[in-house]
Amino acid sequence: MHQKILIADFGSQYTQLIARRIRELNVYCEIHPFHHFPVLTDDVKGIILSGSPSSVRDADSPKFDLSGIRGKVPVLGVCYGAQLMANNNGGEVLPSKIREYGRAHLVTIDSSSELFADIRPESTVWMSHGDTIAKVPSNFKIVASTPDVKVAAYKIAEEATYGIQFHPEVTHSEDGKTLLKNFLVNICKCRQDWNPASFVQETISSLKKTLGDDQVVLGLSGGVDSSVAAVLLHQAIGKTFIAFS
Repeated sequence: MHQKILIADFGSQYTQLIARRIRELNVYCEIHPFHHFPVLTDDVKGIILSGSPSSVRDADSPKFDLSGIRGKVPVLGVCYGAQLMANNNGGEVLPSKIREYGRAHLVTIDSSSELFADIRPESTVWMSHGDTIAKVPSNFKIVASTPDVKVAAYKIAEEATYGIQFHPEVTHSEDGKTLLKNFLVNICKCRQDWNPASFVQETISSLKKTLGDDQVVLGLSGGVDSSVAAVLLHQAIGKTFIAFS
């Protein structure tokens, strides 16, 4: 069983990109809607909270209970995820004076932070947010800032729980992949032993074991999801699989 990272999706346009970057680092991950998040199992090594088009200040904004997660596995909140944790713990999130969309530079970095290992000062990061964390709770330590965003990143004391205001998954963040690797490997202790080929073989083996001699009928839409499912089922059970469109 591969180790895995779970991504709580709050509706960000970048959520799939977070997953892609993690898989490029040879770590298996799964995206789950924030309101249908699975219970932690032994193979879960960390949680990432995605961004969102919503504001934590809105009454109908996505809510997520971290009480059963924090302290058990490392957590990384990205943009909305970072604001959500700050807001829920007594911090203050306010509208930005100017909506920040584009490149920014980290002018201060806590060199002792595992999350920012091998990331140089003045590193370019990509911002996309209308709110900002104006005040952090007393047990939150600021570990990175830009000229306009004091709380560009923080760590919660006595926990492997982090929040970042920028998007490391976007290529415009120069050291974004390094930051994600720091989180996955140095903090979550993931082994980097997963790749797409192993996923295919493991899925086919699992389907063979589960389905046996059963017949399976699949409605094929022509989209990516049903097409991939059809190929995997065909390779797993062959003649007992029927697809129609």
